[in-house]
Amino acid sequence: MSLENSSTKTPNIPMIWMFRGSFFLSLFKSYFYIFFGKSNLVRLALRMRLKDKRRLKSNDYNLKNLHESLEVIRNKSLEEYPHYDYGAGYNYQSLEELNLCGFRSTEKRISALKLNERLMGKRVLDIGSNMGSILFSVRDSIKSGLGIEINKFLVEQSEIISSYLKCSEKLDFLSISFENLNNYQDPFDIILSLANHSTFDGNTKQSLDSYFRKINELLVDGGELIFESHPPEIEPPDSLEKTSEVIKKYFSVTKIDVQGLNGFLDKNRSYFICKKKI
Repeated sequence: MSLENSSTKTPNIPMIWMFRGSFFLSLFKSYFYIFFGKSNLVRLALRMRLKDKRRLKSNDYNLKNLHESLEVIRNKSLEEYPHYDYGAGYNYQSLEELNLCGFRSTEKRISALKLNERLMGKRVLDIGSNMGSILFSVRDSIKSGLGIEINKFLVEQSEIISSYLKCSEKLDFLSISFENLNNYQDPFDIILSLANHSTFDGNTKQSLDSYFRKINELLVDGGELIFESHPPEIEPPDSLEKTSEVIKKYFSVTKIDVQGLNGFLDKNRSYFICKKKI
């Protein structure tokens, strides 16, 4: 598994160049870069873009318009967002319902973690919600959901998708850092921290202790944190053990065995169900 490197810079120069010009010129440049480009993530992102375009039905005008609107935002992000782009110009998370590929399969994660069952009837906070794929995928199960995401362009995508799926009354998305989330309505029943307790893009400032203490404070009594580690290449066992010790200050922790996540960004992560200590 590789994220190319841990630089905070987005590999966006090839992608900006790729999608300037006419459709056919962009298509030619995309295939050219797929065969001759040096960035594996950018090449994969381009293949996913082309795959999604091929799968769109010619008479599904609403979905085609949605894809076009999302692409406008992604291209704007490539030019304006100054930090690392986890999707390398496309999607970090998939949303197969809308023919959107991603580096990580949202559908497999939800199935492996049994999220529809665990989140049934709950008020849910997703920290670092990306474009909102997880909340969209469990929208029929949960009572309500809030996704917070620092990258405002991802939140713009979330809002467009939410309008398309007609779930704006149940789901809300904010462009805000977790440390700046204060006094949001009622406490949450479940909080998702899926590899968001630390990042290498330089956008999070809180310590691990303040992060997990705040999660504890935002939960109802008896509420739960669902925790996902980073891959071992980024968070080796000794670092994960230190993180686990901090979590145990505020939660009773149960490690769960998760099967079926074999994607290149999914392998060998650890998952905990953490019940709030009072």
